[in-house]
Amino acid sequence: MLTPVDLESTVFRRGFRGYNASEVQEFMENFSHDYEKLYRENIDLKEQLEESEKKLHQYQLIEDSLRNAMVLAEETAEEAKANAIQKAEQIVREAELNAEAVKMKAKEDIQTEIRNLALLKNQVEYFKCQFKSFLGGLLEMAEKQLDLNVAWNQSPVGTSDPQKETELKAIEK
Repeated sequence: MLTPVDLESTVFRRGFRGYNASEVQEFMENFSHDYEKLYRENIDLKEQLEESEKKLHQYQLIEDSLRNAMVLAEETAEEAKANAIQKAEQIVREAELNAEAVKMKAKEDIQTEIRNLALLKNQVEYFKCQFKSFLGGLLEMAEKQLDLNVAWNQSPVGTSDPQKETELKAIEK
């Protein structure tokens, strides 16, 4: 590409019936001036383009970083959600197991108490039978004692009936 300096330093040779040198010179000056202006604009545009490309590259890097951050955030959120669901399921399972254990323990305790109640009922019945037997024995002894006292009081003093004395001794024992 020609530079403005190349255009200014270009010299045209005169030829037979050549061009008007002042017109060519004036045209070359105008052309050189316009070309220099375009050349500088082109340089400025190239610099702007380079700057824009650098910024675009930076924005692309930022976009990539943001995209990676979003992906990481989504993955982290999904992982946290999965962990929370897993933890909740584990808590529910443990609660169900604990509830089942408490339920089984309560059933065992109820069965134990039912057995204890049955034992106590049997003991009460046994005690009642023993107590009735004891009271029956006391009543029988009291009746024999009364019979003995009545028999003793009815016999004359000094007369003794050997059979009655044997019966009285047996009753006293």
